[in-house]
Amino acid sequence: MNNELIVLEQLPVIRAKLENISKEIKEKVDNATSLIVNEDTVKEVKQVRANLTKEFNELETQRKQVKQAIMSKYDEFEDIYKENVSNLYKQADVELKEKIDNVENELKVEKELELREFYNQHYQANNIYITLPFERMNLNITLSASMKSLKEQIKEFLEKVSSDLKLIELEEYKDEILFEYQNTLDFAKSKMTVIERKKQLEELKTRQLTQEEIDKANEIIVEKVEEITIPKEVIEEDELLKVTFTLETTKQNIIELKKWLNERGIKYE
Repeated sequence: MNNELIVLEQLPVIRAKLENISKEIKEKVDNATSLIVNEDTVKEVKQVRANLTKEFNELETQRKQVKQAIMSKYDEFEDIYKENVSNLYKQADVELKEKIDNVENELKVEKELELREFYNQHYQANNIYITLPFERMNLNITLSASMKSLKEQIKEFLEKVSSDLKLIELEEYKDEILFEYQNTLDFAKSKMTVIERKKQLEELKTRQLTQEEIDKANEIIVEKVEEITIPKEVIEEDELLKVTFTLETTKQNIIELKKWLNERGIKYE
């Protein structure tokens, strides 16, 4: 195809005229800029500057008119170009892309079906007993990716899951870890989640037991006081009593007990 079918013929003519005008303008500008400006000549120089500005504005007006004329012709040319050239190419591109996409999509579907079958075979071969659909792999199936590479990814994925399940079976909290694993497919992360949860529960349980022990110690003190053999009618309400007894509890409970005694002003040794 001849690549010079589109030719702009008017531009060289415009260029020649502008080159001629440019010589005249350059001469005027050189003369103007060489003028000496002082108190006596400033008025004259202002007039020279005003004349140059006027000439420039007139040429700018002509330039805009030329641009408008050129653009109107260009718009007309562009409509003809689109109708006879670009629209034809674009339509061909759209139709060819659609046909190519249809074929490639069919090839990808066939490829995926083969990979799904391969996945199911190895899923059973690895004795994986949890529900683990093919989609959980997020396998990136493209036409450029080789079947060998994709199948290798499937094998590695399922073998890792199988290995993780065997490790889970050896764990003390295997049911809880398995529950977490089905969401994460990460053995280490699942185990740590369960261990951390157990730790938090134990800490909560310890705090609760400690409070229960403190309450129990308080009850013992009250009971010991009530068990004093001195007749109640002889004891005045504000009479000081001395009670001796032994406690068996944790250090933390002793600290809490001392705090309780101090708060109530009870002396102890």
